Amino acid sequence: MRKLFIISIVCFFGCNRQLDLAPENTLTDREVFRTEAGTEQALAEAYFSLLRAVTGNIAYVYGDFTTGNLHHSAYYEIYAIGESTPDDEVIASMWTAYFKAINLANNVIANIPEYAAYAVDIQDPLIAEARFIRAYAYLDLLKFFGDGALSGRMDGLGLPLQLTPFKGYNTGEVIPRSTNGQVFAQIIKDLEESIPFLKNNQPGDLRTRSRATKGGARALLARTYLYMGNREAAAAAARQVLEQVPAIYELTPSLTALFPANPGGTAQTLTKEYVLAFPVSHMVSSSTSTNNNLGNGYYFKRSFWINSTFIQSFEPDDKRVSELMYKGDQIYNPDHFNELTTFKFNNPNGRDNVPLIRLAEVMLTAAEGIAASEGVTQEAVTLLNNVRNRAVPGATPYTINDFASPEALIDTILQQRRWELAFEGQLRYDLIRTGSPLRSPDVPEDRKVLPVPQVEIDISNGLIQQNTGYKN
Repeated sequence: MRKLFIISIVCFFGCNRQLDLAPENTLTDREVFRTEAGTEQALAEAYFSLLRAVTGNIAYVYGDFTTGNLHHSAYYEIYAIGESTPDDEVIASMWTAYFKAINLANNVIANIPEYAAYAVDIQDPLIAEARFIRAYAYLDLLKFFGDGALSGRMDGLGLPLQLTPFKGYNTGEVIPRSTNGQVFAQIIKDLEESIPFLKNNQPGDLRTRSRATKGGARALLARTYLYMGNREAAAAAARQVLEQVPAIYELTPSLTALFPANPGGTAQTLTKEYVLAFPVSHMVSSSTSTNNNLGNGYYFKRSFWINSTFIQSFEPDDKRVSELMYKGDQIYNPDHFNELTTFKFNNPNGRDNVPLIRLAEVMLTAAEGIAASEGVTQEAVTLLNNVRNRAVPGATPYTINDFASPEALIDTILQQRRWELAFEGQLRYDLIRTGSPLRSPDVPEDRKVLPVPQVEIDISNGLIQQNTGYKN
């Protein structure tokens, strides 16, 4: 029988105080999944692995440092200009980390029906959360590795769709890459099948913001449709999330409450704007604190600092500049004392929470989808104004008469997305899906994705194929 390594990270699910982590134990699947408590621990391990995948190496920051938002150190240049290689260990570790999260989710999905000795109405929501984790991981993998996935090439090579627990390469259990369209379809299937069983609210507000919910699944579904180029479906999914405003979600009036100062690395509130986030500031063990892998690179400006041209693109008096950009370190990095960095990750030890989906994104997704499918409407303009007016409260709100065409409105919405979601790892994928240039405009279309790790190609004896732009 397989063994499952369980890490008791209860506080990852959301807690009102910092908890010590229990020692690591080795248990059989039968023991783990027999009880609700054991299953919760297995699900916690899947969430924690997703955290490590999303924030590890370059996964989160890749969406910004390859765009005009940031300048970066020389180390990152090969990724910005599309010259990474199949034997790059950073890329291999990204692939491995996400598939680890997928496999842990698969274990939960497969083993609850097999071993659970508790009520089915408790089992179903836990399976639904695992489906959500798998969908989130596959969507991230698709934007990294899917050959033309964000450019509308549904027949391009996507990913191996591993939907059962992986038993190892030595068993002969190796599968080829499915098409982008097939992977998108599986993501949608996972989310749609999870929604009926997910809760609107988890027990406790912090858990609602850090575990899968109906709103989170619908928001991720909206993002998925947006990446597919189906803006009408994206608007429909986003509107369902907006139906839960203000009962469950609402914009945080203050940007500094949304992204608070955290010099001491203490537990910070996740406001009602967060549809989903990693509650890193709440995660602590007896020996160490979890690091989001972002604070150091931003705070010390050794890795990233904000492009002055990007700063100048904002409207006058935009609080996203005055309140969410600052000088960061003023001691250890004299070359960049006068450069600005993001305040969203202001703890140098990486003890800030990590936003994954915010209501502001959902509003702008709905606005873009409505404009594309219904034209210049008051609903779309109001959603745009809701996001803009928080950041620039003195600005004259837009009216429908300010936009001569749906395209003009969409351009304005996309600019707001760039400003609002800056440094949250999203711009690159908006640029690709809309056919806009990256930071390096000469990156060939077939190198706007990363190469599949060579080790995966080798160990599969060529069954897993390389992306077009990296074939010899």
